[in-house]
Amino acid sequence: MPLTSPNLIDQLLADQQSLTAVERFSQIHDREESPAQEKYYKDLIPLSKPGKGEQYAFEVDLDACTGCKACVVACHSLNGLDDNESWRDVGMISGGSTAAPFQQTVTTACHHCEDPACMNGCPTLAYEKDEKTGIVRHLDDQCIGCQYCMLKCPYDVPKYNDDLGIVRKCDMCYDRLKVGEAPACVQSCPSGAIKIKVIKQKAEAKETRMIAGVFNSDYTKPTTTFRRKTPLPDNMSAADAENLTPEHAHLPLVWMLTLTQTGAGLFTLSALFQFIQAPVSATTYLWMAVIGTIFAIIGIGSSILHLGSPLGAWRAFLGLRRSWLSREIVVFGAWPPLAMLLIAVLYFKLDAWQLPVTIACCAISLLGVYCSVMVYADTRRDFWRLDRTLARFFGNLLIGGTAITLAIFSLTSQPHPAILHLTLGLGALLRITVESLSLLPARQSHWSFAKKSALVQLVSLRTPLILRWLCLFAGLAIIVFTPVIGALVLLTGEWLARYLFFRAVAAPKMPGSRE
Repeated sequence: MPLTSPNLIDQLLADQQSLTAVERFSQIHDREESPAQEKYYKDLIPLSKPGKGEQYAFEVDLDACTGCKACVVACHSLNGLDDNESWRDVGMISGGSTAAPFQQTVTTACHHCEDPACMNGCPTLAYEKDEKTGIVRHLDDQCIGCQYCMLKCPYDVPKYNDDLGIVRKCDMCYDRLKVGEAPACVQSCPSGAIKIKVIKQKAEAKETRMIAGVFNSDYTKPTTTFRRKTPLPDNMSAADAENLTPEHAHLPLVWMLTLTQTGAGLFTLSALFQFIQAPVSATTYLWMAVIGTIFAIIGIGSSILHLGSPLGAWRAFLGLRRSWLSREIVVFGAWPPLAMLLIAVLYFKLDAWQLPVTIACCAISLLGVYCSVMVYADTRRDFWRLDRTLARFFGNLLIGGTAITLAIFSLTSQPHPAILHLTLGLGALLRITVESLSLLPARQSHWSFAKKSALVQLVSLRTPLILRWLCLFAGLAIIVFTPVIGALVLLTGEWLARYLFFRAVAAPKMPGSRE
């Protein structure tokens, strides 16, 4: 008996089983059978795309946010983030009075700033601000994992991934917005607290804050809007504002700064001796150049250990136009070859070349130290403000350079010039002054980033702080009688000072941002 052809029902069932979820979803829209959450597509994202002078931005309804973290879960799931990685955080601010205490949950992600600090600081141009949407995107294949964007961003947005060796961040679900779909966090919020809006970009930003406890908006011009029917109490602050956990130590950078600044001090003193025609032997000049070069090479080399993807470090010159880190890398990269040229000039006794090459080495090393100062001052963190970072770094240059020079004079059995006492005293005065000033805000009655840095040193970092001061004063006393041991003690103190420099900084963050 011949087989009969399948009936219509069997054909439809077979077709239904062969369709993908996307195709079935598309057919529902084609038949105008709207899904239950269609209103979210229309209400939570703009119907029109940004025009000239406009961009997309997050808008958060604080009255609707319950702190359920559905947005965090959705972001984590859609982007396939690692277990310890999060591009959206939920925190809390608190305040009010004893009689009427108040707390508010806050959901935050990247603020897609009009003037992004992360993009301005990146040495490899691994960030771009989309011209059509204003979304700040991270280009993973350009990133070398230097983590400077994490220091530049005052909202703790970029997050470092240890396994990948790069930084990653929220891109407002760029691909979803491009096809008219809401970002994962927006679509997942059960109370509709997060929306995407089109806003006009402002030429200038006032010295205000998006919400209590965060950094001033005039730095990066963040675009996120937090709205609420009734104003928040004036004394609101992040619930974890008084957390005294020290920041990351960045040990490769501790070594890099200590050694490069000491090396720069050696070349500076060598140039100074030649200008004043101090009675310094050719052998001593050669040893100063050799040890200064070794310090420079080891210091610069140690910084590579800080990179998550060091093979891409050659791209660091790309950000030269706007990134101080890129400038520091380029300047320090030119220093060792010039220093080795000076060693050759001194070794072969090419007297006519000695002074100009020494001056060139001195100039490029000082320029490198200045770039190091600006790398941190440009983050706008109170503990790293320009005047005090200048005093710290150039104080280290004078102390470290003078201490090693005194040790060299002692080992070569040559009387040292009296000016070395002046440079060592000046360096010590700079260090004592700036480090004492950094502790004074601990007595303030009001909370501030400066007070937090002071308390972190006095409470959480009390042991390294005491050791740092002991090394400074003990080294100054010992170097008078035993220059080699005194130099080692002083350098240990300067290393501890750089350690405190990184760990004691109060990093501005969003409420509840992950450490």
